[in-house]
Amino acid sequence: MEIVTQNATSLAWLGDAEFSLKVRKHLLAKGLQQPKKLQKLNAKYCSAQGQSKILSILESRGIFNEEETEILRRGRNANVHSTAKNASLADYMKATALEALLGYLSLYGHVDRMNELLDLCMEIGDAL
Repeated sequence: MEIVTQNATSLAWLGDAEFSLKVRKHLLAKGLQQPKKLQKLNAKYCSAQGQSKILSILESRGIFNEEETEILRRGRNANVHSTAKNASLADYMKATALEALLGYLSLYGHVDRMNELLDLCMEIGDAL
């Protein structure tokens, strides 16, 4: 594992952008065009509750390696100064963990693995 110099919230900041862009491309690829519907569906995937559920399902499948599990742990334990207005702290921290992992994978050049996980996130998100 690389020596990770960024803190978990910085990784989550980047991971949030990667996740959001993937969701938007995914929804457009499904042929959706109405802005109101796009925004509503986007919120299903990108909310703290949605990301928390997605992470729980991914964890239940046992797909994370040791390094990824460590980044998830760091994300869950991140020192955040705010929370989502419509989410529990537990959901918010799980969402931060998922975003931190995606940020780590992006920043440290593990793009294939990041895309693999994002594809799984979209598959799970479609079923939410």
